[in-house]
Amino acid sequence: MFSGLKKGGFILINTTRTYDQLGLGEFVKDFKPERLLTVPATELAMKHVHRAVPNVPLLGAFAALSGLITLEDVQAAIQQKFQGPVAQGNIAAAREAYHIVMEQQKQVEAQHA
Repeated sequence: MFSGLKKGGFILINTTRTYDQLGLGEFVKDFKPERLLTVPATELAMKHVHRAVPNVPLLGAFAALSGLITLEDVQAAIQQKFQGPVAQGNIAAAREAYHIVMEQQKQVEAQHA
């Protein structure tokens, strides 16, 4: 699964467990901690959309992780694709995932400051 991933790469996993709990602790030991993030995307989707569809929360997490797209971009795309409660639920899930990843990054930065 990680074939070709460079040590400077990012890993974002849909899980509630740590990298050690996933059996990946040894594999990721040389990675920058701020690039090793997890987000409970399936749980967020269930909470906000009432379906196990983790793609939108993962997109929100990717926005926070990469900085390549903004949370506002993600929200606009959701509003173009969905309407009503489905759009609002997906926006809430993306927003919460975004903030979870941002908080993880802040915690890692504080630990290494």
